[in-house]
Amino acid sequence: MIRETLHIYSQNIRKNKTLTDTILETNKNNTDILFIQEPPQYITKYIPSPQNVKGTPIYGHPSHLEWTLYARQPTQQDDIPHVISYINKRISSLLALLSTDLIDHRDINLISLQINHRCSYAINVYSDNHQSAIRHLRDHEINIDNILIMAGDFNIHDSNWDPSYPHHSAHTNDLMIIADNLNLDLSTPTNPSLTRFADNPQDSNSVIDLMFINPQNRGYNNHTIIEHHRHPSDHAPLSVKIQINAENTAILRRSIKPKSKDKTKYNSYIFTNMSSLRSNDLNTTNEVEKLMSDISDIFNTA
Repeated sequence: MIRETLHIYSQNIRKNKTLTDTILETNKNNTDILFIQEPPQYITKYIPSPQNVKGTPIYGHPSHLEWTLYARQPTQQDDIPHVISYINKRISSLLALLSTDLIDHRDINLISLQINHRCSYAINVYSDNHQSAIRHLRDHEINIDNILIMAGDFNIHDSNWDPSYPHHSAHTNDLMIIADNLNLDLSTPTNPSLTRFADNPQDSNSVIDLMFINPQNRGYNNHTIIEHHRHPSDHAPLSVKIQINAENTAILRRSIKPKSKDKTKYNSYIFTNMSSLRSNDLNTTNEVEKLMSDISDIFNTA
């Protein structure tokens, strides 16, 4: 089946492992990409060393057979990522990669996808009380285009997207400039409602979970807030189907008879072209992406 859309689901799950496991299981058949903010983390094992007899703890995140986890590797304990992403294995042909050579920050996942022989990108963001992610995106020019979506918990209270909030945030201008530079615009949900619900009844509920989508995409102004699926998190999930140009996103399966001349020609073509590819000394994500794109081209044209 040729794919025309990508279904993306985004939620701050408040470090709850059970909720993460539930999301992975219940969305395995109908969702392509999961953006998780404030993911759970736990020690998976210890690696002993002469300096530490007990062993250095290695932290991990929930896993699932139907999903591939994309998480930045922390350099130290206080560098544990605040965002992780899961890509459904049913879209493995899109060759997803975590592009840390372009953005290397614990609050940002930049996911590249090979669509129609070019890279498209999706960005998962968690911005803390210090707006670390926003400052990073503001201060580091990103020389990429074809951004499909930027979504997550932006932790900015502003009257632009929350009618119940009477003020304008000083951080909003930075966020809107970042989105504009990425050719994205704030998407209005089909069912405008609150996204974050305070534990303390004295505090106000708010809207701080947002999606930015290219205005030319049919997913723009077409995402939904799924308030009844938020528990036990204090954040409601956001869901959207974004349009992708599906002309060549799937390799059509062609039947070739065994031991036929066509089979021999096919094998010869694949062997000759694969042999010409440079696969040694790949030092950057861009080089890996270029290699994977070249391999995809070979099989698409064989």
